[in-house]
Amino acid sequence: MRGELDSYPEVSFIDGLMFDQFLDEMVQNYEKKYQELTGKDIKLAPAQPERLVLYAATVMLYQGLQCVDRGGKNGLLKYSKGEYLDNLAAFKRTSRNPASAARTILKFTLSKIQDFDVVIPAGTRAAVDALFFATTEAMTIEAGQEMVKVPAACLTVGEIGNGYGPGRITTLVDPINYVQSLENTTETSGGADEETDDALAERLYLAPSGYSTAGPEDAYRYWMQTYSTAVKDCFITSENPGEVDIYVMFQDGQIPDSGQLKQMQDYLEEGSRKPLTDKVVVKAPTVKEYEIDVTYYIEDSKRENETEIKKQVEEACERYQEWQGEVIGRDLNPSQLIYLLVEAGASYVVVRSPVWTEITDASISKATSVNLEYGGLKDARTV
Repeated sequence: MRGELDSYPEVSFIDGLMFDQFLDEMVQNYEKKYQELTGKDIKLAPAQPERLVLYAATVMLYQGLQCVDRGGKNGLLKYSKGEYLDNLAAFKRTSRNPASAARTILKFTLSKIQDFDVVIPAGTRAAVDALFFATTEAMTIEAGQEMVKVPAACLTVGEIGNGYGPGRITTLVDPINYVQSLENTTETSGGADEETDDALAERLYLAPSGYSTAGPEDAYRYWMQTYSTAVKDCFITSENPGEVDIYVMFQDGQIPDSGQLKQMQDYLEEGSRKPLTDKVVVKAPTVKEYEIDVTYYIEDSKRENETEIKKQVEEACERYQEWQGEVIGRDLNPSQLIYLLVEAGASYVVVRSPVWTEITDASISKATSVNLEYGGLKDARTV
């Protein structure tokens, strides 16, 4: 949607007036008026006091014109930023999504099975690195049971809490009698920073689709992006009559767990966000694995920059992996890989894998192995 906004015409509230043009007009008006009043022609030299005064005045006036231009543009969705965009959102009864906390499931295990209940209070904290995760509800290890799984959220909001794999969180900050150990059973995910200007502008562009209950694809997309800034993309389809299937991906290609999927589904079920007759099912996309096997060459004429180009090519390969996996259902496209590597400085690229593959289902492409082989220096005429 940001691309659609960018396609709208450029506008200027000062008709594109540039500083040098403005200064020339100021000087010309002075010289013309001087001739009218005195009957004498005058040409102001660059260091002449009158011209310096005009320059100083032009600087102040042009700054005022820039404020006029910026103020006008901030009233348009294409250009609006910061607090101006927040106020523009009020026209759509929309507000910027705050940062959200990463979530996971903590498993509490007793030192031995007890013949009475052991309560895990809400707010019980566990630590990893410099972060704390706290249980979001109270749960009980019932008599005769050894463990219980409890949902937990990071006490520091934002993306910083994401990416801790199963078994990484093991430190219990608030001791509980008879509890011997804890660990997270799912990777922490769902944390997101405050909604960016670009993301909010995209959502405002979709906002009219959400005025009534969801039904069109854009309406469901609007509500999912409104749910949390953690939502990077969603793939909306109908796999059965009367059913709306929504596949959701979080930022950085993270896949939501079952608890997060349920929260999103409950969110859509609230109020009037969907037609009464729609059965909405929020799902996690599948992962389609692929390999990168590439040989690239650098022109002999660029020998002096060989080390720097190799580094740029490696970074370009990483950007390709991010690009390939940032949208659900994106076709596996080796042409994009070639483009990025050549743009980075490679003169010639041989791609053995991946091969172009049409993706027709709700899957995310992720590279399982990368073989980026440098073939050496070759003159452009020999490759």
